[in-house]
Amino acid sequence: MSKRTINTRETQVATHGGLGHSLEQNYTIDDSVIPSPQELEQYKAVDPRFLDYFFDTAKKEQAHRHEMESQKLKLIRKSEGRAERINWWGMFFAFLSIVVCMGVAGLALYLDRPWFAGIFGGFGIISIVSIFVSGKETAKRE
Repeated sequence: MSKRTINTRETQVATHGGLGHSLEQNYTIDDSVIPSPQELEQYKAVDPRFLDYFFDTAKKEQAHRHEMESQKLKLIRKSEGRAERINWWGMFFAFLSIVVCMGVAGLALYLDRPWFAGIFGGFGIISIVSIFVSGKETAKRE
């Protein structure tokens, strides 16, 4: 609830013919409900009840902004919790699938099927290596 100013300057000069162009823009954005003190004096001269109206409106606006901010924070917290839960379950099932894959490879070795054990063991080792490689790439990006 404050005034913000945006200033823009632009200068263009053409070399053939010596033409020039200069532009300066100033934007002042006031998102406050309460007018400036000079305007408040003018409103008070018209009707003294305007001051109460502006102050009540400012209180309501502030309460509304606080409520919206708290709702945004609740939504962000809820979204982060969901993402964390999804990540946890994804890691759990990935670990479970690697354990099952290695267990099948061990069972195939026990049943004297080395080619089958090699395939499943290879899948398990490749998945473990890919987790570590992709984890390092993710850490570098962040």
